[in-house]
Amino acid sequence: MSLDLYAKIEPYLGFENEINELYDIFLEKLKILEVNRVLDIGCGSGQFIKRAKEMGFDIEGIDLSEKMVKRAIELGVKAKNIDLCSVNKKYEACVAIFDVLNYLDKNELKRFLECVDNVLEKGGYFICDINTLYGFEEIAQGSSIIDKNDLFIAIDAEFEKDILTTKITLFEKKDKCYEKEDGVIKQYYHKIDSLKKAKNLKIVDIDFVALFSDISDKAILIYKKE
Repeated sequence: MSLDLYAKIEPYLGFENEINELYDIFLEKLKILEVNRVLDIGCGSGQFIKRAKEMGFDIEGIDLSEKMVKRAIELGVKAKNIDLCSVNKKYEACVAIFDVLNYLDKNELKRFLECVDNVLEKGGYFICDINTLYGFEEIAQGSSIIDKNDLFIAIDAEFEKDILTTKITLFEKKDKCYEKEDGVIKQYYHKIDSLKKAKNLKIVDIDFVALFSDISDKAILIYKKE
């Protein structure tokens, strides 16, 4: 998966309002659950960690993209370039925000939830979001072009057989020439029923939210470790 390529284009995608709205929802849920020590899985550029810290949470993040972790550290938050299954600390809560679970196929998701279980204290919570079928078919699918002064981005996303395949082409000006970089990102549609089979994690709350339209394009799940 082209994580570092996505890290390059993310600032130009224009999702800031929707992401901040999602952050608001997650922060409110953490507050209601009365937890403090939190791990942000797939923390990206660290914006959620920064906001959570400002609210008093003891939070740190991990991400598989070195570029994203570098940005998070530059923002002044704790972040590591490490796989979840290599984390050896325990937390009161974990979060995975903005499509993290949708980047995992069924086998990867099973392993991921097992590793969430390993880093949660007993009675701890895991909050995550997934795209609804509407979110994939009507929101994520399609083509777009972003043309900036020294940057040109072409994105083509197609949803077929429960898989969203997004092709990204980036032309970036270096000196007097443009360098081309391309990659493919896959995201997977998961039915909520298929997410109820986690070993020691039980879904205790489900909310449907509409970020990009008037129809629910995301579901937010809260697991509790038994």
